[in-house]
Amino acid sequence: MKSALMAAGFPGVEEDDGILHARLWSSSVEFTATREGGGWRLALQWPVRASAAQLAAWAARHPDAPMDLHEGETRVTLWLADGQEAGLHRWAAVAEEAVATCIGWRRAQRAPGEGM
Repeated sequence: MKSALMAAGFPGVEEDDGILHARLWSSSVEFTATREGGGWRLALQWPVRASAAQLAAWAARHPDAPMDLHEGETRVTLWLADGQEAGLHRWAAVAEEAVATCIGWRRAQRAPGEGM
């Protein structure tokens, strides 16, 4: 998976204790790839706490990429079976959408005049 992530253009791919860490683009948030069964679980967390309604709306749009709360933050995941490295392009799109969605949710939580 490490070489597949690099070939797909994800920067900063490193392995730490069996978990792969990479970025969507060079200045973006980090995501992980963890070996799970016969494949890999890709996961990205964002520091916002999605509501149950927001999680349900995401699940309706992305049944293959569940979103949940993990350690107090919103997390999106996608599981890829071994040999499905072409699914990394799907991951890039889902993860980008998750980041944009979470940013929107966080901005909606701010009080007027709170700033960026």
